[in-house]
This record gives sequence, structure tokens and C-alpha cells, in this order.
Amino acid sequence: MNNNLKKQTKIDVNKLSGEFYFQSLLQEAYVKGALSPKESERIQLECLKLLADCTERFTKGKSSSVRVEIAQGIMASNLYTIGIYLKSLPDVDAALFHIENEPIEKLYEYGYQVLKRKINVANYFFNRVRKSKLKTANQAYNITIDQGFKPFFESYEINFHVHEIPSDIDYQLIHPVTDLAGVEFVIKYLESLYYENLFCSYFDADIIHEVMSGYDESYKNLLDNIGAQVFQNALGCQLLNVPLSPLDFSPADLNGLDKKLKSRHPAELQRQLEIAAWELITDLELTNPSLKKYLIASLPQITTTVHKGLASHALNKVFVPRYNPNIKPLVHYNMGIKMDDQAYRELVVEFLSCRFFDDKLAIIKEHIKTLADMEDLLIAGELESPEAAMIFDLLEDIELAVLTKRHPLHPAIDAIDYSASEIRLQQNLDAYMRALPRDRLAQILSMTTAIEVV
Repeated sequence: MNNNLKKQTKIDVNKLSGEFYFQSLLQEAYVKGALSPKESERIQLECLKLLADCTERFTKGKSSSVRVEIAQGIMASNLYTIGIYLKSLPDVDAALFHIENEPIEKLYEYGYQVLKRKINVANYFFNRVRKSKLKTANQAYNITIDQGFKPFFESYEINFHVHEIPSDIDYQLIHPVTDLAGVEFVIKYLESLYYENLFCSYFDADIIHEVMSGYDESYKNLLDNIGAQVFQNALGCQLLNVPLSPLDFSPADLNGLDKKLKSRHPAELQRQLEIAAWELITDLELTNPSLKKYLIASLPQITTTVHKGLASHALNKVFVPRYNPNIKPLVHYNMGIKMDDQAYRELVVEFLSCRFFDDKLAIIKEHIKTLADMEDLLIAGELESPEAAMIFDLLEDIELAVLTKRHPLHPAIDAIDYSASEIRLQQNLDAYMRALPRDRLAQILSMTTAIEVV
């Protein structure tokens, strides 16, 4: 037997399909010369005989023929069952040895027994998922767990349709399940979802709800993953060396993260996130090795997300400040009545014609009486950043909060929705706010969540 195994080392396991394992193994073995033409022909004939026997069972002996699509489905099911057994063996060499030395019918029978054990594994992880289920408003998550797997556990057919998945799975995982079918897909999905639930269980459900509401107030209707955002926020807290449990960020925190991360090369950034991830694992006292591996494997994806957030000045979309949708604005701010159009046009012409900025400031102090007019002038005034800063200095904190809420700096990908003048205002305001003392900046930005502009 050892001699037989040694000759099979030509097979490249990376070229084998997880979903179509048996077929891909036969193809690779034939191409590499590990399987002779005579052996290949014998296997094909035995697969056809197995198909005939299964078809007879499918029709309960009433007919020896079925529609082509039904026969194709039964054949796919048979090959999947054989592949399940071959995958359970120690390695590809052992799999080839059994293919060469066992009848296909026997491999199918062995696979059938493996399938029944795997269904028990799927049940095990499903029970774990239900017991660790998050309290969340996300509909895709709730429906997937509460209803999506019922068809699988109630009607999974392991005789003729074992490669199919009778289920309704919409919720997206951190690591999507690919190249698997049937019960193997279900096991991998449920196992991954259990690890995500397990990680989220270290944080309060109401806090997670506010994190996801900060990500998108309508997150309950989205397919986006919850665990990924919780992990990102936890990593942000770890990088700042602040308590993990709140999963929250002040404006000053986000500024600190920006300064800490923005100059990093992607490889260096990933290394910094990896260090933070292992510190996080230690601080939370995570002991499940599979959970640790699952989280660490998501770091390349998170690195890309953080890098894009830094480049687009949208780090608050990566490390998301919490938002409680049940807290309504406390302050109703009226921006005032605008001057009539003719007077405004004359003022803008005069403003733009001024050679010295002191003259422009004099016009503002004399004629601009409402924030509504100030906003229009800031957009139309063709101001450089230092000039805009001197105008912003004239405003009270609540007025700066209103402008910040109405004119947040948008990533370049959204620039098509704004005029060049509006983008200039966004950039000038963002630069001014970043230069403020941290305490004052935090106070102004906190106002933006409590203001409703009327």
C-alpha cells in the first residue's frame, strides 16, 4: 500500500474543487498519469451502473428511464456522495488508492455513511447558532436563522439530491462560503455564523444595535454583516487603548485614529491591525482557537477598508460612532430668512470685487444677519481656506455645528452630487474643524446629533 501511495504525489491539491471533488480528482489524476486510461474507463462504467441502480430506486422499480435533467441530478448527487467520502480520507494519495482498489458502489456506500454523520454536525452547529443568536433588528440575520434553515433540516434529500441546499440564506458572513455544496456548505456557513455570534456575545446587544445604527440607521433592512463592524469598532478601541465595551468613538478619537494610521503603508497598516487584534483577543480572553483564526483571517479585508476610509476622509464609516435612533433632536435651529435675491446678487458682486479681505469681512459684518445668508456666501464667495477660516471664526459653536451637519466632507466618489463651490465649502469647513482644540471639536460635533435644522 505504501508503494501505491508514493506514486500519487503528482496531484496538485490546490487544483481540486471543493464542490466537485471527485470529478476534479479524476481529471487531475488522469492528466498527471496517476490514473491509467483503463482505470478511468472502469470508473466511468461503474458510475453509470450506479446511476442505473439509483434511477431504479428513484422510480421505485416502475421504470428504467427518467428525464435527462433528473438523471443528471442523480449523477451529480452520486458523485458528490463519493467525493464526501474521499475528502474524509487523510490525503489525496489515500483517496486515489481507494478509487483504484474499491468498487465505485462501495465508495458511494461509504460516502452515504459520512453524509449522515455530517448532517449531525450541521445540527450541532445549528443548535449552537440558535443558542448564541444575537438580539438584533436585522431582518436578514433573524430570518436566516429562524426560517432559512428549516427546509434543509426538514427535507434534505440524501439519496438523489444531496448536492442541493433546500434553504433560504440571505445574511452575509465575514467570510463568504464558496466552492462547497449540500451539507458541507451548510456546515461551513453555520460554523462561521457561530463564531461571529460568539465574538459578538462579548458585547452588549443594545450597544451593537447602536453601532449598526451608526453604520446605517436602516441597517435592519440591509444584508451587511454585523460581526465585521463590531470587530472593526473593537479594533479601533484597541488601537486607541480605550475600553472595548462601549465600542464608541468621539470626534477626538477619530482624529487620533486618523493621525495614528494615515501615514501607514498597507502592509504596515495590516501589521498594526494584527497586533491590535491579538491584544484584543488577549483582553477579551478569547479561548476558542477557531474563533481566533476566523477573526485574524479577516484582517486583510479590514486593512483594505481602513485604507480606503483614510484615503477618502471617511474613517467614521470604518470605526463607526454609536447612534441611538430613539433619541430625537433636542434643539430646533432656525437658520433665518434670506435677503431678497436682488440684494443678495449685488452683495456677492461687491464681495467678489473686493481686493482686500478686510473689506470682505466688513461687508459680512454689516450685511449678513442670518446663517442662511452666511451659508450662501460661503458657497458663492470663492474663498481660500485661510479666508474661510476667518469667517468661521465669526460664528458661534452651534452655527458651526449646523454647517457641519449640512456640509460634511464627502468622499471623492460622491463628488458628482455636489458643485465645485459646495465641495470647496466642505473642504474649508473640514480643515477649520480639524484645526480646533479637541475639546471644542468634540463639543461641536456632539451638537450635530442633537440639532434639527428648520
